Amino acid sequence: MGSSLDGYLSRDIEEILSIKEVEDGKRFFSYAGYDIETTRQVIRLRIYNEASCCESWGYFMSEDDLSRFIGAKLYDIKLVDTALNTQKLADVYEGGIMFVNFETDRGTLQFVAFNEHNGYYGHDAFIESEQLNAKVIL
Repeated sequence: MGSSLDGYLSRDIEEILSIKEVEDGKRFFSYAGYDIETTRQVIRLRIYNEASCCESWGYFMSEDDLSRFIGAKLYDIKLVDTALNTQKLADVYEGGIMFVNFETDRGTLQFVAFNEHNGYYGHDAFIESEQLNAKVIL
């Protein structure tokens, strides 16, 4: 039989309820990425999603099976150093990469923001959550 402590502990555990690819289109500013809904919040991953000139502008993506993480307990969210890359990307002349790791009881769910440009048209990418708020120019 459960104790009152069990109910208290289960309220403190944050679980992932859904992961949706989204696009926030406004007149002059369009952002694309993901909304990760949990039992406590909606975590937003976004990157500016419009070309400024002749560029392959940014996007957020994940190579993980997103459905595997629905119902997972979320322990932490971290930005990961890009030095973990072991291979240089071909044909990238300027830009950047931002890795966002979601540490869960089912392993690490990783998202990547990527932007390629000619050195003049960086795109801002951001994450908004209770655990981490960060904005970078890629």
